[in-house]
Amino acid sequence: MTYSDPDFGTITVTVNPRARRIIMRAEVDGLRVTAPRYATLSDVKNAIDKYREPLKLNQEKAKLHPHHTDEEIAKLRIMAKLQLPRRVAELAHLHGFKYQGVKIQSSRTRWGSCSARNSINLSLFLMQLPEHLIDYVILHELCHTVHHDHSNSFWALMMKVTDGKAMEWNNELKQYHTD
Repeated sequence: MTYSDPDFGTITVTVNPRARRIIMRAEVDGLRVTAPRYATLSDVKNAIDKYREPLKLNQEKAKLHPHHTDEEIAKLRIMAKLQLPRRVAELAHLHGFKYQGVKIQSSRTRWGSCSARNSINLSLFLMQLPEHLIDYVILHELCHTVHHDHSNSFWALMMKVTDGKAMEWNNELKQYHTD
């Protein structure tokens, strides 16, 4: 069911029998609500009114960082698979790191990770970053093949492989988001 709201535009309400509570997600063009089967429309409207201000803020944030379309994600995935494994190999060779393999994923919560077996996982959304920050993330994960933590030894290695720019680039990376 959908209805119009002066603040959010279109509100789409979906009933999910597995839902245990009313869940509201602000989107660029409206509000998406998932409700348990026992919730009435009045319950949904009351929940929206209760959280109206924070939801409006979330909608503004969504407008600043809109989600990617499936087509955009497909293009990013192709670019990432072509470029990132080659760059990991280049940087690993240059700095003497050994790793097991590279996986490209659509992770939205982290830029990369390194498994206990030294397999590097990278988000396809890295392709939206400036080149030096892509290298920073790759080097960060390669350093985890030596130090599987964020100890002083890890950061000393990061400073060495980034010519002393690790902290600067780490702070710069915080300005970017996967969406």
